[in-house]
Amino acid sequence: MINKIHVSTTNSKLSAAIPSINLPAGRTCRPDAPCFKKCYAKKGNWRFRNVQKSLSDNLEEYLRDPAFYFHFIAVTTKFSRYVRWHSSGDIVDARYLVGMCDVARENPEVNYLCFTKKFDLVNAYIDGGNAIPENLHIVFSGWDKAFEVDNPHNFPVTYVRLKNEDNGHIPEDAIPCGGKCYECIACWQLQKGQTVYFEEH
Repeated sequence: MINKIHVSTTNSKLSAAIPSINLPAGRTCRPDAPCFKKCYAKKGNWRFRNVQKSLSDNLEEYLRDPAFYFHFIAVTTKFSRYVRWHSSGDIVDARYLVGMCDVARENPEVNYLCFTKKFDLVNAYIDGGNAIPENLHIVFSGWDKAFEVDNPHNFPVTYVRLKNEDNGHIPEDAIPCGGKCYECIACWQLQKGQTVYFEEH
């Protein structure tokens, strides 16, 4: 069987120094995601056929053989300092979250970051008596004031400053995204209760 898992190092915001593992936007996202119509992962280079194929291949490889999928990612990222889960896509299911945690535990010197709107998966994992590894930085991804971030465990939260809309839901002390992760790294260092906001793409 040919391995089709793709770990990207071509994201200009992250730079080649920060690998990312990506999945198809929409197919892995919650069905009521408010960002669907404005999703940046459905624009620009993300629409190229080869990029879309790599996203689909990753999802198919996870579904075909989860153990190998996460083993490959652990081996591929073990010498990186920072890694991003899902510049495109989201946590697929509860089993996928367990795999992400296993990867982080296998590579304790690597800092992994994941933005997610799958709040229910993360909350259920913790409510079940589990702990997120300290080097797996989970950040809940908000949107506008109408979108509820169910956050009983006080994870850091991101918001989007929308164009031509009321952005009063963004806390005054929210950290603005500078647009270049490799120069900032703030999101990998967020503490409970902290917030970040991004400009609408």
